[in-house]
Amino acid sequence: MSTKTVLITGATSGIGKATAYRLALSKMKLILCGRRTEELEKIREDLSKLTSVTCLCFDVSDNNQVVKSIESIPEDFKQIDILINNAGNAHGLDKIQDGNIEDWDKMIDSNVKGLLYVTKAVIGRMVEKSAGHIINIGSLAGREVYEKGNVYSAS
Repeated sequence: MSTKTVLITGATSGIGKATAYRLALSKMKLILCGRRTEELEKIREDLSKLTSVTCLCFDVSDNNQVVKSIESIPEDFKQIDILINNAGNAHGLDKIQDGNIEDWDKMIDSNVKGLLYVTKAVIGRMVEKSAGHIINIGSLAGREVYEKGNVYSAS
C-alpha cells in the first residue's frame, strides 16, 4: 500500500495536533496547517522523526492565503489523499441580543468559509484522480447547543 498524504488544518493544538501525531505513527505523509509558525515548526520537528512532514502557515479565513499556500505545497506532497478540515474557533459568550458582530464574523469566516476555501483549493486533484477523502471536524455544539453559544453552534 502506498503512503497516503494528509492535509490537516488547525494542526497546532487540540484535535488537529492529536490527529497529526496519530497519523504520523501510521507513516502518513503530513501537511500541517495553522496560523502559528512556531507551533507548526515544533510539531514538524517532533513528527519528522516518524514520517515526512511539511508545514503551511496561513489563516483559513483568508481565501488568498489559502490559495497561495496550497499552491506552494512541495511537489512530493501535492497529491493530497485525505483532507481533514479541523480549523475553527469560538468567540464571545454573549446572549444573541448582546452579541458582538465582529465575533460572529470571525466564527463564520473561520468555521464555515474557511472550511469551504480549503476544500475548494484541495478538491480539484481528488476529482482528477477520482479518489480522496474529506473529513470535516465539528464541535458537539453543532448538535447540542449551549447557552450563549448561538453563532458558534450555528457555525
